[in-house]
Amino acid sequence: MLAGMKAWKIFLGATGLALAAAGASAEALRLTAYERAQGWRLLFDGKSLSDWRGYRASKVPANWQVADNRLTGSGGTPLIAEEDYQDFELAFDWKVAEGGVGEVYFHVNEDGKSPEDTGPVMQLAGHNGAIGGNGGLSKHWREIPFQPDTWYQAKIVVFGNLVEYWINGDKVMAYAIDDKEWRAAVAGSRFKAYRDYGLERQGRIVLAGAGVTFRAIKVRPL
Repeated sequence: MLAGMKAWKIFLGATGLALAAAGASAEALRLTAYERAQGWRLLFDGKSLSDWRGYRASKVPANWQVADNRLTGSGGTPLIAEEDYQDFELAFDWKVAEGGVGEVYFHVNEDGKSPEDTGPVMQLAGHNGAIGGNGGLSKHWREIPFQPDTWYQAKIVVFGNLVEYWINGDKVMAYAIDDKEWRAAVAGSRFKAYRDYGLERQGRIVLAGAGVTFRAIKVRPL
């Protein structure tokens, strides 16, 4: 009898630990005191999409789902942030499934039919090249091959007309919007069809893609 009671207590203890672990994993992400002091704020805490809505829409579309502290897109309408950002640092974790595509845009307005009509892009996957590109307008500083279903850490830094893309702590691209090289690259690309492409001084952050998953999205105005 005592042995049976002991086994039952062990089972209850293990179950309690499992439930506690599940509860902890389901908790919303929180910034550290140091991050808050630096000016960071969460754009996605693993639970709420209150900072987002569909591009040229009034609510979050069904093709974006939140589960297990992650945000997954299955194609269709992109997500656009509710606030404008000018100079900023954006950090996030992401992965893309085999055959998927992922993109993050910035300085977007909603005058165009799609985010790429106005905002520069950071290409995460699905573009037949190294990750962290900007649509072929600039050369990579460092090429990192894409691995499906692998988590990466990314950062976009925008200050004035200077832009940097970082992957896993490495700077993979840097460019200056509207300098001589930029204008020549745009003129020779598909983006030439969009008037004043990339020249908005501020705008919205946009997430797009199919088979793409994000977590821990945070931004810091500079």
